[in-house]
Amino acid sequence: MTAIRRCLLLWIFLPLWAQAHVVTQIFGEWRNDDPWQIEVLFDAGYAVPELRGDAGSPAPNREWLLALGEAGWAPLRKEAERYLRECLKADGDNWQVEFIDFAQHPPDFPELLNDGAYLRMKLTGRGRLEALGWSGGSRPSFVLKTDETYLTLLPGQTLDLSSAPARSSWLEAFQQGFLHVLPGGLDHILFVLGLFLYRREWRPLLGQSLAFTLAHTVTLGLAAAGVVRISGAWVEPMIALSLVVIALENLRARRAGAPLRLALVFGFGLVHGLGFAGALSVWLKPGEGFLPALLAANLGVEAAQAALLAGAWLVTVPLHATAAYPPLRTAACLAIATAGAVWAVQRIG
Repeated sequence: MTAIRRCLLLWIFLPLWAQAHVVTQIFGEWRNDDPWQIEVLFDAGYAVPELRGDAGSPAPNREWLLALGEAGWAPLRKEAERYLRECLKADGDNWQVEFIDFAQHPPDFPELLNDGAYLRMKLTGRGRLEALGWSGGSRPSFVLKTDETYLTLLPGQTLDLSSAPARSSWLEAFQQGFLHVLPGGLDHILFVLGLFLYRREWRPLLGQSLAFTLAHTVTLGLAAAGVVRISGAWVEPMIALSLVVIALENLRARRAGAPLRLALVFGFGLVHGLGFAGALSVWLKPGEGFLPALLAANLGVEAAQAALLAGAWLVTVPLHATAAYPPLRTAACLAIATAGAVWAVQRIG
């Protein structure tokens, strides 16, 4: 009975656990010439104090940024610079900031697949940069790209750049793909769990996993390469609705046969691939090293998906053959469907 109560509580509170504007990373590209330069892709939401770190606030998009106009851009630039100077400790803070997008009129803000509101900021110091610090507290981490390697500064961390451990671009891509699902993508987590709750048998699990993987690999690659472009305003509500359909379809007295189920999973996999592309578009861009990075990001997504399915299988080992499992499964499916419905309304709104 305790397990059933926990599942019912999950059904009630899961829709409230929805991330909106929670930025976990800020990205920069570093050239350690003389003078040193870092080009930062700055989430404009962090230049709005009332949005900063508020999980319940909507993520600002590029259309919002364009609509601010001159009267809104000036205070936004001022707050973005203030916040970045508060976070970034480099060269005794003796560095200059240039807002690249405002070199022309109207400003040329980045167009990313996630429709996010971003400002490009070029930081220029003196001489070569020897150390870099990132302030502590409730802040995103700072990912710094240099050549084909990456450095990550966590809140409160200072790195000696001459000896700091760097990760290859392949490893960074794998990590980003993994982290977008675990722990960062609750909607994707719930979709994969919805696949698991269809039937706790290895053949249906394998078939659904392969269909989902094939579908999201296709659209992630096409979208990241710029071949396909669909606004996140359409993609995100569709991802939420996919949870509703998959979860309720699990509860049908006569569940769909294998071909129909696989077609359903494949179709929603295409949509989720566009979601992956939007989330990873901040750093996954066409150019040299694109295909290896794309492959690594996909492998990261698959590793997270496999970990989810394995974890769900292990958790349900002591339950699946008992009388408690069917009501638990029903409650879990209803929780997933409820969360998807709430998010769909939020994202459409």
